[in-house]
Amino acid sequence: MSSYSLILREFDVFFSFTWRDWSFTLIPATTFTVGAMRGLPISTVITNYLFMIFCMSTFLYFVNLSNLITGIVEDKIDRKDRLIPSGKVTLRGAKIRWMIVLSSYLATSIYEPSMLSETIAGLFITAFLCLTSGGNHWFGKNNIAMTVVTWAILGVSWKSMAPHSPESQMWVYGMAVRTGIMMYIADIRDIKGDTVSGRKTMSIAFGDWETRLLISFVFSPLSLFILNLSHILEFAPWTITISHIIIAYRVLQMKGSRYDHKTYMYFTYFHCGILALLATE
Repeated sequence: MSSYSLILREFDVFFSFTWRDWSFTLIPATTFTVGAMRGLPISTVITNYLFMIFCMSTFLYFVNLSNLITGIVEDKIDRKDRLIPSGKVTLRGAKIRWMIVLSSYLATSIYEPSMLSETIAGLFITAFLCLTSGGNHWFGKNNIAMTVVTWAILGVSWKSMAPHSPESQMWVYGMAVRTGIMMYIADIRDIKGDTVSGRKTMSIAFGDWETRLLISFVFSPLSLFILNLSHILEFAPWTITISHIIIAYRVLQMKGSRYDHKTYMYFTYFHCGILALLATE
């Protein structure tokens, strides 16, 4: 196989493996970073933007490879099109890629030391999710891990372009806490696989319908309160509120896993929309 063909294959493997998560990682990062571009020379913007894409890509690939290697049993049930169950790569090949990507991911904090805290946080949270029982628990997975991951993603997105401002730090904290509160939406899609893999999601612990009620009538209003507290809601109060009402309504419908997956995707789209509003301020 020629070098050109090998590169194309690796891009295909990366894309086919990570595209599902772009709406929560690459797209929000590339959107939020626009707010940090103001006043910078175009050459600096291009260089820093490409660096940010590299940071986000290595982090995303590292997380997915870690999850792939440690979650083969669940993938054979719920995600048969993923790399190892589909036969696209071997377990050995996934481990080799994991070592290369981990090295590249850690190297980003050497190039830009201000992102060291986010890099270390991403490393430890990935280990927490993949290797500990706490990462399989509804509180650990959502309120801790997803909050920290969102903080790291948005922090790198901004810092790769320019130093944080007081406003951008406040927005990052607000969006991170809000994401941790609302990420239970992702768990209602995958109850069968979560049960087999031994996860203790809220849907399994308290019941599907009870979790949906909590998401719609407790977590959704609470996330609006967090956005208001972090001065995000004020940028588009009606639009943001209506987006939460739409999500809450869909969560209550119980029309199957495919419908629930679309609800989760709508949540990620609204997440990106809020970041776009912040980037223009």
